[in-house]
Amino acid sequence: MTTREPIHSGIDLDRLDLPVFNRISKGPNTPGLNKEKIDPTRFVKYIYKKMHENDSFLSFSIQIQDVNKILGMKYSSAGDIADVIIKDVALTTKLLKLVNSSFYGHFTEKGVTTVSEAMIILGTEEIKLAAASLKIYEFMEDIANIKILKDKTIKALQRSIVARQIAIEEGLKDAEAIQISAMLYDFGQYLVALFSPSVFLRVEILCDDEQLSREQASKSVIGVSYSEIGRFITSKWSLPQSIIHAMKPLPNLNIDKDGLSLPDLQRVICSFTNALCHIDLSVSNDAIGQKIMEITDRYKHCLEFAPTQALDILTLSKEKIKTHAEILNPGI
Repeated sequence: MTTREPIHSGIDLDRLDLPVFNRISKGPNTPGLNKEKIDPTRFVKYIYKKMHENDSFLSFSIQIQDVNKILGMKYSSAGDIADVIIKDVALTTKLLKLVNSSFYGHFTEKGVTTVSEAMIILGTEEIKLAAASLKIYEFMEDIANIKILKDKTIKALQRSIVARQIAIEEGLKDAEAIQISAMLYDFGQYLVALFSPSVFLRVEILCDDEQLSREQASKSVIGVSYSEIGRFITSKWSLPQSIIHAMKPLPNLNIDKDGLSLPDLQRVICSFTNALCHIDLSVSNDAIGQKIMEITDRYKHCLEFAPTQALDILTLSKEKIKTHAEILNPGI
């Protein structure tokens, strides 16, 4: 059995800002127009070139060094890690707002006032991950110029919340690979939608016409899958290899959980999380329950996660996303 997300169920045209898509996709150097055969190497180089021409990406390329530094401080003291975080005043402010919100729970009437205090209460690892995730989330939100990208940014946040909770329930200590990997899991799709919307639409149409997953359809249209594009780009940021590895879909879901290595279990959790977060929570409870049962059954050999657990985590993630948005985007 192969790893795949739920079969695509229709293009939500109301989510696509078509004038923006058309304006972006008319550039003469955009590969993939008019349904001609795409050279995958040329296409990936095009995406990478567009990133280098984008001011937000250039800024983030500098900021990602701080993310890597935070994630790489495994044996440093809490004070040393706090010193790295507090150098970014905006990050520190938002991090403390989040810590003092119901996202993590209220701790004292006075509230948490320093990063060091937050580390004492929540733990050093938790604050490291929160700081790194905030930087990535805010970057994705900043460049989301159409609704479908904004939706994907929210989904990225949801995946990080769900994957973190699953890792906790599975008793895994190395949460950083799972949480950050889950956040960036469909980053390749995000980049294609941003920089080559005509190709993105071709993939969406193929998903509909042939009832394929986006991984299968993107491989067919582009010659490389969304996952391969995402892992290639994130490798250029020098993120820890464990994070990049966990972004790779696992082709065989029939392996017993006991037979999985820790890196492959992380891959399973990210893939499972991605499938869960594709469930439309606006439909009836019966429909949601049916989808959850289908997904948990598909992963039953390698994860053994009960449908009730999955439902609880999805409900929790929905509440935390709302809190996150209210804290960091009070005007929305």
